[in-house]
Amino acid sequence: MSSQVNFVCWTTADVTATIPTEAATPSPEVLLATHAPLRITRRGAKGRHAETEIVDEQKVLDEFLTSEPTNGVLVAPVLGESGTGKSHLIRWVEAKLDPSLPGRHIIYLRKTDTSLKNVVEQLLVGQEGPKFDEIRTKLDLLGSGVTQETMEGRILDALAEALEQHDASGPAKALVGANGLAVFFHDPLFRNHLRRTGSFVHRRARHALRGRDPDEPDIPLEFTADQLPLDIVDFASIEDAAAATQKVFRRLTSNPQLQADAVAMINELLHVAVTRAVGLSVGDVAQAFLQMRANLIGDEIVLLIEDVALIQGVRRDLLDAIVEPGVDKGVTKYATIRTMMAITSGYYNETLPETFRYRAEATGPRYVVDVDLASDAADDGLFVDFVGRYLNAARVGKQKLEQAAPQVPNACTSCEFRPSCHENFGESSDGYGLYPYNQPAILRAIKSLADRAGDSRTFNPRRVLARAVRDTLGDDQSLIGSGQFPPANFLSGPGTPGLSTLSLGVRARIEEHYGDAGSGRLQTLLTFWGDSGQTPIRPGVLTAFSHDPIPESIFDEAPFRDTPDTPDQPGATPTLPKALIAKLDAIDKWSAGTATLAPAVASELRGTVREALLARVNWFDLVIKEPDTETLKKAVPANAAGISIEGATENIQNAKPVLVVDRSARMGQMFSGLMLLNAGFPERAGEALPRLDALVAPAVEQVRQRVIAVLEIDDNSLTDAAASLLSGAARCGMVPEAPNDVDLLNALLWAEPSLVRADATVRREDWIAAYQNYVNARVAVVDRFLAGVGAAQGTGRVHALDVNRLLPIARAAWKKVKIGETLVLPDWCKSTDLQASALGRAAGPQVLHWTDLVARVREHVPHGTSYVETVDAIIEATKAGGDLGLVKVQNLPELATMNESARLLDAGSIAAVEKVLAAIGKVEGETRLALIGGEIGVGLDRIVAFLEASAAWVAAGLAQAEAEGDDATDLDLSLSETVTTWFEILDEFDHDGERPPTPEDSNQDQETNDHG
Repeated sequence: MSSQVNFVCWTTADVTATIPTEAATPSPEVLLATHAPLRITRRGAKGRHAETEIVDEQKVLDEFLTSEPTNGVLVAPVLGESGTGKSHLIRWVEAKLDPSLPGRHIIYLRKTDTSLKNVVEQLLVGQEGPKFDEIRTKLDLLGSGVTQETMEGRILDALAEALEQHDASGPAKALVGANGLAVFFHDPLFRNHLRRTGSFVHRRARHALRGRDPDEPDIPLEFTADQLPLDIVDFASIEDAAAATQKVFRRLTSNPQLQADAVAMINELLHVAVTRAVGLSVGDVAQAFLQMRANLIGDEIVLLIEDVALIQGVRRDLLDAIVEPGVDKGVTKYATIRTMMAITSGYYNETLPETFRYRAEATGPRYVVDVDLASDAADDGLFVDFVGRYLNAARVGKQKLEQAAPQVPNACTSCEFRPSCHENFGESSDGYGLYPYNQPAILRAIKSLADRAGDSRTFNPRRVLARAVRDTLGDDQSLIGSGQFPPANFLSGPGTPGLSTLSLGVRARIEEHYGDAGSGRLQTLLTFWGDSGQTPIRPGVLTAFSHDPIPESIFDEAPFRDTPDTPDQPGATPTLPKALIAKLDAIDKWSAGTATLAPAVASELRGTVREALLARVNWFDLVIKEPDTETLKKAVPANAAGISIEGATENIQNAKPVLVVDRSARMGQMFSGLMLLNAGFPERAGEALPRLDALVAPAVEQVRQRVIAVLEIDDNSLTDAAASLLSGAARCGMVPEAPNDVDLLNALLWAEPSLVRADATVRREDWIAAYQNYVNARVAVVDRFLAGVGAAQGTGRVHALDVNRLLPIARAAWKKVKIGETLVLPDWCKSTDLQASALGRAAGPQVLHWTDLVARVREHVPHGTSYVETVDAIIEATKAGGDLGLVKVQNLPELATMNESARLLDAGSIAAVEKVLAAIGKVEGETRLALIGGEIGVGLDRIVAFLEASAAWVAAGLAQAEAEGDDATDLDLSLSETVTTWFEILDEFDHDGERPPTPEDSNQDQETNDHG
């Protein structure tokens, strides 16, 4: 006999036909064939029954049909959350009823057929008479003459009218009347907004006309705060609305309590509005239904409602008619009515009219279908039988089930693999095979797909059928056939909060042994089919799924931690603290995917990983100064933006962490080991440190690059910064005309804020101020630059430079300076570069200042005249005129000293400045600024001062001599000759039209001064 391998014993078509998601979809035969006994909690029972008791569906049916009504009324609410089987119970009851039984009038309202017209027609079926005909005539118009748009308009108009006529007190009074909420439903701007596609009014009108769509959730349409037109400002201008509408809008937007009142008021009046919108009056349906009850006196009405919350428009009328007593003072007015209706617990307790609840509960018990998986109602066999029936139905198929009804064929009877399959996978109490599940897998699926509220879990049959049965047999059929079942993400994976998981060690070994490709599938197998590793998986199961045998070594593990209550024994491993155990448990749950990592634990682990990562980085591969703490925080933030942990609570938005730690068992083991290390238990840490090192190693280069980016010391940034520094140095005269490599490095790293320029006295104050500001600011920039190309001891200054990196940067930078390339400067260099620009702005005025000084010199020392000869002439004039009293100074000896000092001044500064001035006119840009920044003209200001002071006293002496008599007779001969010679020179320069000084003149003058 062949082996059961990758075997599929069902078809997709049969799965779809026999496993619906709505209780009203299958035929009665399929419904009964797949129905499994229910565990229902009866509450509020009367008579001999306990207040709370577990009953089955047959007991519910018997009580519903045989219990004595209260004044002709019995209401049996079936309560439960969405998907827990409320509608299924109603449908099962309907399938068990005999419609041909005399004296019983059955009305069945399906949740999939809830248009207002269909609901009323079902309620009044078989009834004749003027009242019924009038209602039918009005409702017939809904099917032919009313469009979606028309119904929307009617609902808005009816709501506006109801609000105008409504009474309210307190602050809510502002919402009623003609100038209250009604203005929203009349104003064209708001009216269009309220009717937009997907809005409450749009959906409500569609429900009234066509009922609920099959794929819509079981949530009744109610107005909510989100439906208030407060968001209209996102779509239109409120200024286009009427003034009265704007006033109500502003009042509503600023008052949350008023918004809540508005929502409650609209919901209260909604049934009135919908009833009027379809052409009925409030009470029409109630009166018609009561008339029907009156017509059927002597019979019993059995009303089954799959979901009362979905009955819109006439729900209140219907509820009133349901609980209207049929017997008044011993007189029967209406037929007895037994109503079983499904409704969620929340809607029953919070939304249904209080009067209805009181009357309903006075007639009989409530039946709760919710099954808490931890309660007495939960039974493993019940859940296995539940799934087993549907698995069998999928194998048999819809047609055979309907043909064999009321018997249910067992598809496994004729299967050649039945003996081995049932031995390996198990069977239900009905003998139906559980393949592709086994009992642990079914129970795990039930728990994984349960509704969760806090620590409790509630069985959700609809979700189990949809996900665990229909999707598995349908969507996963190809995986079963190809030997890839179960997938790693089966039912969203093995990790479900609150459920047991494989131990951390087992999961880690699976990951190491099978890798990323195969570990997920095996973990799913062990978690579901192996009861989280507690039950050995039969070899036949592995064979059926084409899975290799599982190595025993995966399960060989010793516990790495103990409980805090274990007493320390002599020589035993110390007990772990409770706080540490809590952290380890948090890591275990995180790694299994059953919980997010606790924030405090995640923060501690991020810090440990970050510390290890930063310690792994050295700063010698690229020699830079070791970054400080603030720089490292910017490059690798000490939070999730730096080290991210998958499955931890993080809000990093667009941040790109340096390292992302994946959620896996291996990382869980590493984290646990790190926690043990931090807590002082290194002997239990296992291979945490090697794994940590392997984790951070690939991120080292990225950290280095991020630090370089934060510091802005990459080659491009340093080159442009170096260009700025070289340009600034040149503007200060620190770069020779044709610099070599040493010159460039010296200029690049030049930083002497205390240096006093020798030519400071021939510089303008604004140029000197700009120079000093730049030199002072430059110091920090040079230090920052050095940190990018050199090493330091701790936080000290850089003591070693990477010349192999520095020299190419300097050369490239100087090239940029020479061609005037636009620089992209790092932030740390920008402000200093602006200071260098100030030097450029001060250059023009400095040139004019030099020009003025030279011109003033040439007034007294024309080209071709030696400065020394001029000084000597002045000295002789001083001697000759002093004896005659013609030297008009207060202190002749001091003047003589000044003259001698003047003779020692460097007359070459005159020619040097003139040479620079001449050169400046021929160049521009950085070359021009470099010429201006050079140290020249030392002493030129003193020469100017001497010449002008001497000219002043000579002129004064001559004026006095002229006033006292004739020059030729009164002046001493020697003085006369000396002064005459000097003034003849000046006169010749001033009046003979001699050309202005040229560079050649300056050179000649330099020779004259050098040899004269």
